[in-house]
Amino acid sequence: MLVEAPAGELPMRWTIELGQRRIYFRHDGSGTVQMLDSAGWIAVETIWIAGPALCWNGLCAQGDIPLD
Repeated sequence: MLVEAPAGELPMRWTIELGQRRIYFRHDGSGTVQMLDSAGWIAVETIWIAGPALCWNGLCAQGDIPLD
């Protein structure tokens, strides 16, 4: 996970790399996180699961998540 714009700087942006694939996210402080997919920017559901992991529409990140 690469944080491109840290918390406190809006819009907050981060990227998750999966092999050669990059998945882009943004958050404007409104409570909605968006993810860039082939259809463009879409709103995603953000949830914490046991482990702990932070997930966006089924894509989950574990470990140190520098989004605070």
